[in-house]
Amino acid sequence: MFQRKLIEERQVGLLSTPKGFDKILGAGSYFLPSSKTLQILSLSDFPANVPNLEWLVNMHGATLAAHLDIVRTGVDEVALVISGQTRHVVPPNALQAFWKNGLPIEVLRARAGSDLKVPADWLARLPIGVSMACIKQVAIPAASFGMLFVDDMFADFLAPGRHAYFDVLPKTRLVTSLQAQVLEAKDVVGSILGSGHAAIGEHLFSVDTGGKQLALWWDKNQLVHVSGPARQALASRQLRAESIELDGAPLPVPAHIISAMRGNAAVAALLQPYLTTCEVPSEHVGMFHVDGVFEATLKPGFYAYWHGGKRLSMSAIDTRLIVIEVTGQEMLTQDKVQLRVNVTAGYQITDAQLVTSKLNDYRDFIYKEIQFALRAAIGSRTLDGLLENKNDTDEQILGYMQKKAAVLGIAMISLGIKDLILPGEIKAILGKVVEAEKAAQANVIRRREETAATRSLMNTAKVMEDNPVALRLKELETLEKITEKIEHLNVYGGLEGLLKQLAPLKGAG
Repeated sequence: MFQRKLIEERQVGLLSTPKGFDKILGAGSYFLPSSKTLQILSLSDFPANVPNLEWLVNMHGATLAAHLDIVRTGVDEVALVISGQTRHVVPPNALQAFWKNGLPIEVLRARAGSDLKVPADWLARLPIGVSMACIKQVAIPAASFGMLFVDDMFADFLAPGRHAYFDVLPKTRLVTSLQAQVLEAKDVVGSILGSGHAAIGEHLFSVDTGGKQLALWWDKNQLVHVSGPARQALASRQLRAESIELDGAPLPVPAHIISAMRGNAAVAALLQPYLTTCEVPSEHVGMFHVDGVFEATLKPGFYAYWHGGKRLSMSAIDTRLIVIEVTGQEMLTQDKVQLRVNVTAGYQITDAQLVTSKLNDYRDFIYKEIQFALRAAIGSRTLDGLLENKNDTDEQILGYMQKKAAVLGIAMISLGIKDLILPGEIKAILGKVVEAEKAAQANVIRRREETAATRSLMNTAKVMEDNPVALRLKELETLEKITEKIEHLNVYGGLEGLLKQLAPLKGAG
């Protein structure tokens, strides 16, 4: 019994008998006995999809050779098969076949070595950016580099540009890093350094910081990373490493690092864990302490120190004149009069180190000592003595404070009682006393003036009694004063008669 089979163009048939493979049939129409089997395959398949290829090659290799190119790879070998514009990669330890359909094929072979690098002549013939089978293509951007790892072991360094590598193992991975980036991950750095790869000397270099050392990484004049103590770091040779010794810290930070830090917040953030900064304002003195112990005094300015794990602190002491007000102090005078006193004082720090070493709070010390001095001065004087000699009281309090403060590095510049506030009843009594005193003074002055006037009149009378001419002049003066107040004056009997009449009138008065 026969059956008709049709094999079209771009197809072939694999004819088999119950005993096995028989032959390969080309395009056409065939009448085949039902005992034979025909498998139709496409010539367009690249590679050919031939069932039981391994058995057929071993048993009928010569027959297959007329129709197929057989490519077999070793355990660490990869083959690139090229046919026109078509590319195919045969992985290691594999067997594949390719139809001879008019276009010749070219087979390139390479060993997948430890670096997994694809040969340069392969790269030139691979489609750009296309990964296939066990070949991966990558593009490393400018200012970056790639690191290829196999089973966590460093395999190759990839510079910026186009690369291809054999991806034939399950644990192959690519790590991309910026050239300005510093690698500190222990597994990555350890794998790269342990590989002994030539890239370590050519493209990468490492820095191992000791327990008291820092490494500052610079990209030209830009600080990009800081490696702390006891770190192993790896970076591109584009970077420059500056070693900072912390032995003997605190140590001043060099000027170029301070400049980089103050001009860039990101740089300041990188350095912040490793240094301490402080600023002493103008007209102040900085008290610098290390682990709570006084270290030095600082002049006005900006400071930065490598702390090396120590605790650094700074307190600023104002050296300008400081004015303090001691108000509302209730005091008793020697004669038991209660007063409320307000004091104003001015002082200046002359030895900041002495002040801070002797006093916990020098402001509170000054305030309380003024209270003590004021109480002693007020309590030793009566109210009258206090009011009459206020300057003496000020000098007594100031002298006391100057002696107390000088031994502690403080100069008392001035001190004075600003207000003496009396109770209401004492103020009223004192007002009456003052009023009586002023009234008595006014009475004395009035009596004194009356006595002086009387004495003057008596002296005038004596002069006129002994001197008629003086009397006559006085009469004329009196007449002049009278006539100044009279608008019309009628004189009868002449001036002589008028004067004679005035003289008796005066005598009668």
